Amino acid sequence: MKRLALILALALSPLAYSQGTPPPPTYDVNQEEPTGLTLPEDMPAAPPQVDPLQLLPDGQGTYKLGLDEAVQRGLSVHPSVLAANARVRSAYWAFQRAASIPSTQITVATIPGTNVAGSVPGGSNPNGAGAGFATFAANGLTDTYLQVTQPFMPIGSFSAAQKVAVQDYRVAIADYRTSQVTIRRQIKDAFYSLLAAQETMHVVQNNLDLANEGYTIAQKRFSSGAGPQLDLIDSGVQLSRANQDLVRAQANLKQAQATLAPLLNLPAQTPIELQGTLDTPSLDLAYSRLLQLAQENPQIQSALYSLERSKRSVTLAEQQSNPTPLLTFLRDIATHTYQFQIGLQFPIDWGQIRNDVRAKEESVVEQEQNLQAARLQVSSDLKVAFEQYLGAMKNASDFREKVLQPSEESTRITQYGFKRGAVPYVRLLTSQQNLAAVRKEYIALLQSVFQALNALEAAAGQPVADLPKT
Repeated sequence: MKRLALILALALSPLAYSQGTPPPPTYDVNQEEPTGLTLPEDMPAAPPQVDPLQLLPDGQGTYKLGLDEAVQRGLSVHPSVLAANARVRSAYWAFQRAASIPSTQITVATIPGTNVAGSVPGGSNPNGAGAGFATFAANGLTDTYLQVTQPFMPIGSFSAAQKVAVQDYRVAIADYRTSQVTIRRQIKDAFYSLLAAQETMHVVQNNLDLANEGYTIAQKRFSSGAGPQLDLIDSGVQLSRANQDLVRAQANLKQAQATLAPLLNLPAQTPIELQGTLDTPSLDLAYSRLLQLAQENPQIQSALYSLERSKRSVTLAEQQSNPTPLLTFLRDIATHTYQFQIGLQFPIDWGQIRNDVRAKEESVVEQEQNLQAARLQVSSDLKVAFEQYLGAMKNASDFREKVLQPSEESTRITQYGFKRGAVPYVRLLTSQQNLAAVRKEYIALLQSVFQALNALEAAAGQPVADLPKT
């Protein structure tokens, strides 16, 4: 009951779920062996020899992929995920080792014959030189014997060692899921960064086309005497600025590609073209539900299992002071005699066992604080990301309706009037510059929406798109 009360206390603070909301599923840390303790099927044993997604470049060497393809590839081949996978497999075999009895020791040896005073070589040696193989050797004949010894662990520690190994396996599983969450977020952040760079390239290229068109019109009007030279100068400046903006956009695009490519286990110089567009997601997210799901964040799982592992390590350390069973079988080959030895070994502790127990007890305190810190961190990350998401969504929606759409309409009207000589070029130039800046700002706002969404799903511990609706 005390252990149950402690688990419930840790589960309720600080990520407490709201009243009326059913509690999240708890982890049965007292289970002796987790259900289905086998290597998970979704964990590859080694990096795939053939790309499972058949992700191949086109004729220009460019990789084209969508978000799901990028995430799946990254989770399949990224070194940090594969390293965490190997840790899981190592913990699995460590559990199997803990569940196995110690290796049996077999000894084959000979005892050279020694003549004992009063003995008769080959005789029965009635003068007390011993019995069995000892008598045989004392009569001057070489003896050979076989000894089989089965080591054991201190009483109770065999089961305790398995319980520690089970928790270590669970920690490895949680850490593996943490690595997946981390890489998924990094891939998505890099994906939307590159997608924003591509969208910005379109805006910059369109602005360059408009600048070229404006310069051509200004040049023709100046040549025909219908337009002032000042318009031609201004249009030339605008064209130069548009070209410079294109150079910056191209550099940002390459930087975004160089960030995403290594996450997909590709060289940083690999050209990547993403499929998709930036648009505000339509998700109905309730904070109370997110808070409940965050209870299952793998970081909290890892801290919880680490705490339970430390507790069981204390028990294992205490059991090292228990007696250890002994079992030995000895077979004398020459005399065809045998012996069984069964006994108990009692350790005398000079401080090693006692101090090891104390160290393990302090480790329990450490892991309790780590669990509390993990819960506080997840709680903070979730709240910050949720507020950022709401703010970014509102800003993007208001910006589109109140800034972007009016700016696009104003530029269309201004351009129409300029072509017919009703609007001066300075007005057109200002309108075009304003629209390009507005479009780039809107792209940045959309990128911030998805970055907040990525942070939100990282805190929840699972993809936001897969979260159950309220």
